[in-house]
Formats: sequence, C-alpha cells, structure tokens
Amino acid sequence: MENEFRYAPAAVTVDGLFAVPVKIESVTATYAIDAAAKTASATAEMAFTLGLHDGFPVFDLRQTIASATLDGVTISPSDMAHHDFGGGVNAEMRILEHWLIAGTSHLLSLDYALQQPASPNSRGLVWEAGSSRLSFDFFLSDLNPARYLESWLPSSMLWGAFPVTLDISMSGAPAHVLMSNGAVSELGTNHWSIEFPADFAPCSHFLVIEAADRITTQTQNTILPGGQAVSIEVARRTSVSVDLASGAASIAADLVTNTSQIGPYRHGGRYVALLTDPGYHNMEYDGATTTSTGALSHEVFHSWWARGLVPAQGQDGWLDEAWTSYNTGAGGPSATPLDLADPPVTLWPGNPWARTTPGASYGHGASVFSGIAADIGINALQSHMSAIYQSAQRRHYNTPGIEAELIRRSGHMPIADYFERFVYGGDTAQPGAANLHLRDASDDTGTEPYSGTFWLSPDVWVRQAEDGGTSPQSPEFGQDNWLYARVRNRGSATARSFVVGFKLQVWAGTEFVYPGDWFPLTGVAVGFDLAPGASQIVHTRWPAGDIPAEGTHGCLLAMAWCLDDRPVPGRHVWEEDTLAQRNMTVVDLAPNEWEHYALRIGSRYRKFAEFHRLELLRSRTARAVEVQLTHRDPARVEALFRSAERLKTADAPHAAKAKSAILDPGPFLLAGGSATLRPAPGSSLAFVKKSQLWPVGGAQGARLVKSREGGLAIAFDPGPRAGLLIGLLPGQEHHFQLCLRAPKTPPKGGRIDLVQSDREGRAVGGVSYGLGNPEEMEPRQ
Repeated sequence: MENEFRYAPAAVTVDGLFAVPVKIESVTATYAIDAAAKTASATAEMAFTLGLHDGFPVFDLRQTIASATLDGVTISPSDMAHHDFGGGVNAEMRILEHWLIAGTSHLLSLDYALQQPASPNSRGLVWEAGSSRLSFDFFLSDLNPARYLESWLPSSMLWGAFPVTLDISMSGAPAHVLMSNGAVSELGTNHWSIEFPADFAPCSHFLVIEAADRITTQTQNTILPGGQAVSIEVARRTSVSVDLASGAASIAADLVTNTSQIGPYRHGGRYVALLTDPGYHNMEYDGATTTSTGALSHEVFHSWWARGLVPAQGQDGWLDEAWTSYNTGAGGPSATPLDLADPPVTLWPGNPWARTTPGASYGHGASVFSGIAADIGINALQSHMSAIYQSAQRRHYNTPGIEAELIRRSGHMPIADYFERFVYGGDTAQPGAANLHLRDASDDTGTEPYSGTFWLSPDVWVRQAEDGGTSPQSPEFGQDNWLYARVRNRGSATARSFVVGFKLQVWAGTEFVYPGDWFPLTGVAVGFDLAPGASQIVHTRWPAGDIPAEGTHGCLLAMAWCLDDRPVPGRHVWEEDTLAQRNMTVVDLAPNEWEHYALRIGSRYRKFAEFHRLELLRSRTARAVEVQLTHRDPARVEALFRSAERLKTADAPHAAKAKSAILDPGPFLLAGGSATLRPAPGSSLAFVKKSQLWPVGGAQGARLVKSREGGLAIAFDPGPRAGLLIGLLPGQEHHFQLCLRAPKTPPKGGRIDLVQSDREGRAVGGVSYGLGNPEEMEPRQ
C-alpha cells in the first residue's frame, strides 16, 4: 500500500478538511453523444482505495457534476467542490467531503454533461457549422493545469495509474472514425469501446474522433532493434496538407533510433499519430502524438522520456521537456558550461500540488543538461540517462531521483550544484551559509578534528525495509535494502537542497580518505530545505542486485554535499564533519572455529611514511576471543610484523625515497625484537583517553605465530588490549584477513575494536566486530 502512494502528496488540511490522496483502482465511463442536439452526456464510476490515513478523499474532474452517489448513496455535488491546495492558479483539486477510513475501498458514481473542460486553454466538442460532424480531441496538455485525464474523466494526479474503460456512442451523425492508443473495439456504427491499460497515468490517454470524410489515415509497419514489430498509424484532417507517408517514415526512423540509443519501446506494437498544422497543439501520449511534422521527432522521443518514464508529479515535467529538447533541438546535443554566478532559476518548486510544466523547461532546462555534458561529456551523459531509463524499477520518475542517479553513475558531485542553482532555484545571495554535519558519534558537535570513536557513526545505517527505522540492521541478501543518513545543518543559512552519497566497501578498513575511497558511489539521496540548527533523515534504495553475498562484511561510508559546503579532498572521516562511516562487522562465532574477515590496513592515498600503532581492544565479554592477522603469503605477514623496525632503520626502499618521511615513532618504543609495543617513559596512550573506549589497562603486545594453514599469523595477546607498532609507506595498503576464534562457550554480546593511531596517539582509523545484534553495538561514550 505504501509503495502505491510513493509519489503522492502528503495528506494535508485544506479549508479545515483533512484531505487525503486516494489510489484509483479503475474508472468505467459512458459517453452518449447526440449529434442532432449537439450535446453529450457522461456517466463515470471511480473505484478507489484510501491509503494510510482516514480523511476526505482528493480527486479531480473538470466537468460540472450534475448528480452523484458514494457507495450507492446519493450525495450532493456540492460535497465535491474544488479547493486551493497551493499549486497555483487553476490547480485546485476536488475534496470529497465524506470522511472515509484508511485502507477502505469505495465507488463514486458521477453524472455530468460533457462540455468544454473548466481548464485553461481547453478544447471542447467542436461541431462543424451546419453539420452533425464532430471533431473531438482529448487535447491533453502539460503547459496548463488540469489538462490531463481530469478534463474528461475523474482522475488522480500524475502519480496515479489505473485502467479506464470508456464506452462512446453517437446518434444522429454520419460515420465517424475514432483513433486511440487504447484497445478499440467497434461495437457498431459510431459506437466504440476503448480499454486503456492499468499502467496508463493521467497523461497517457490519446483519443480523437473525426467524421470519416474529414480524416485520412495510413498505416506503415516497421521492425525495431531486437525484433519488435510496430504498426505506425498516421492520420491527418482533410483540411491539413501533410504527407502521411513521409510522416510515417520519419516516425519509423525515430522509433528505431530511440530504441537503439535509449532503450526498449514500452508501448506494445503500435504508434498512433495525428499530424496537424503548426498552429495546432503538439502533445505526447503513450505511444501516440498529436503534432505538426516540425515537432515530430520531439514528440516521438517523448514516448521514452515523458511517456515511457512518466513524471511522478506536475513539477517533474520540466525534466522530460528539457531532456527531449536537448536531444532533438536544432544542432543536436551540445556541451556549454554553466556559470554558477548566473541568476538562479526554479524549474522544480518543491510543491507536489503544482500542475504545470514551466515554459523555461525547453530552453533553460536543456541548458542544464548541456552544462552537465560540458563537465562529463555528451556521450557519457546520454549513456547515463539511457541506463537510468533501462534500469527504472517504476514507471514514474521524479526530479531528485534523476539527480541522484546521475550523480551516482557519473560520480560527478557538481551536478548537485547545478540542480541546486538552476533547477531548485537556490539563492547564493542569501546571508550566511549552510554547514552540513554527519556525526562521528553521539557527542560529536562538528568540531574538526573529532578525537573519539568515529568509525561507528550514529548518523549512517542500513535498513532491510523502507520503514523509516533508525536502528542499524545487517543487510539482507537477495532483496532491496535501504541506506539511511541523518544530516544536520550547523550553519546560518538554509540548504535549499543537499546530497548524501553512500559507499559500501566490501571489506573493513582502518583508514578511509576522501574522495578516493567514496567512489564509485553505491547510492545517493537528496534532501531539501534543511534549516539552520535542524536535522533531516534521507534515504535511498540499495538494489537487491547490488547487495553483496551472504557472509560479506564491510564498511558503509557517507558524505554530505551542498552548494555551500562539501568535503575537503584528502581528509579522513575524523578530520571532516561532512564525512561519516559505519565500520561495523556483526559476527556469529561458533565454538573453537576460526572466522575470517577481509581487512585493509593503511591507505593508498597516504603521502608520507609514518609509524602507526594497531591497538586491539576487547570488551569484557570478548576477552577470551582469540584474534590474529593472516595472509596467504607468509612473507607479507612477517613484513607487516617487522615493518616498524624496517622503517626505523630506513630499510624500506620507499621510505628512503619519501620526500617527507616521518620516521620518529613518537611516544612508543620497540621492546627488543618482539615488536611488543609499550608506552615510552613519561608518555601516555593519549588516543585512548580521547576516544574514551575502555579504561586504560596494561598494554600487551602481539607475536608472530604459525597459522593453522602452516603459514604465519600475527597473534594479539589476550586481555582487554594488545597491539603492535607498524610502519606504513606512502600509498601502502596491507590486505589481510582478521581471524576470530571464540572459546568453547562463545560470548553473548560484546565488541572487539581494532584501532589504528598515529604517532601523536590520535585514532585515525578503526573497525569494530560486534558479537551480537548490530542494534546493540553502539559506540561507548
């Protein structure tokens, strides 16, 4: 139920009425046209279901209702008046003033005279002077509010989709022809039944009626790439001088090109077109169009972008017009840089009740895509948009979703700046600036650097369902999961829009550096209107096909970005308040069995040779768990074990060449040749005090032992803490397996942390292994 209302506006109180969107299940209607009297009457039944809220249902119909019943009980037409939802002039919706219960289904029956819709620039039934010949066109439009299906039949807004069955009969008229993209059955002379499928949105329906001697038709067949056969049905009014054969050939060529370059044609085996004079209204429908030949390629392209993928709300219509204009405009796709100093433009107002496409979509909207192409390349942009079209799970798209996918696929974060400025109308002239913050821990106020346990951020988590939960869960393989983040604004200005990028590294690591470890992104979420001092949770789908196999353990990274604030390249999570990580591996240890987990120590982005300390910290219930570092190559194990000794004596060739090698181990000394670490006289384990993990105890070390496979392993000493000093070279990463073995009676709960600290005693990386439910494994503060 919730997914069916994904793009619906939220329930809202209007004029004292709690108005709730409803899911229309079906519309069944009859038109009776009396040509002699030049009148028409209509009856319509709308079956609908409420969502998660009790309330007064919202729908629209731009005809004057004469009578009505709700579930068979007569109600007054005045109970269904239009109300202003704030969507703009002429964007009002009807509210059915009968309180209904969430999840219940109902039937609304309406009778009305079929007249010119009460919508701007609409077209009614047009009768030929001195004749009973009719010219009737649904004449839908995205440039005027309330010009979709609601012009003629009860309907929801664009986010809905439902089947329509329409019976049309004419009396007292000569033979007429009905054209439609629905399934048409001729029941007799001037009597038709039209079935529109359940996936048709309110903008999908094409229907034209003309006198048989006032219209000319022609059919041409074509085969699309992949073998799909399509019948192209073209027509023109006899008053229009258009070459139908040429028009059909142009449509066929465009269908082939678009299928090849964008993806599958999703409208079955037909394409229907009424070719008109240039002064007539051009409009796209599902696998159909009413258009002049000059706009034909534009309208055919819309059967992919606009009616293949359908805007979820009226405010999203700018995007398909912009993308279509960009691709089909004179001169073809271009690459012209955008200037963020130019005045802001609002194409997407953030108002779900808006019902028009801005006129600026065609020119300015196309320039947004041209600017993106200037950054990433025309071919790359088209490839990403085609991939979005082909991989779309749902028929509807929304603007933030397209922005997020473009960023995810391209890895080009400035796309967020372009959308902020030239789509969402963000005003950089406002005083102050936004300052985004992802907490490293619950006590993190945003001061940089943070000195606590930063690798278990409470502001980043995974949920197995889109349920809004705030407790972390382990990913569930074989299904969609959801990535969540909580973003705060520490600044003095509102962030009109902001972006959170997620990255899952399928290995645990002690050290992550932006941007290299964040890209390519796993998912992107977009948020809006984050006020100073406020926080907002955003989330994005993690598709089932991208979920790593069961048994995979890793780290979830996140970054926040807006026009005013973004991460500084080269920084670690603890150095940057727009970065966060959740480096938790939840383990289920069997008695006396070794479990292996991929681990990376160090960073390929390290610029200098440095001494670091690996500190193993066991909670009270985990102190009996054995911990080792292993590698299939024993030489690498020994190299890590003795890396500090070699770096100290400059044995490592890369260290000798390093321009600024930091070869002073700081407050730590090597105890003989055992590589056991202990504090130098007068020093302290400063990072432990800063991170406030567990009380400082005796620091045991680590030793080189035989592994169970016959190779070598670094075994950490038992107890609450143990560790060793290591030397890291520029760009050096160690790829190891961290192995855990529980005693005969495995612990119930507890945690093991492997912390990497620098020569100043500051924690620069860490991983956690939770022995239980991840919801219970929060950082200790």
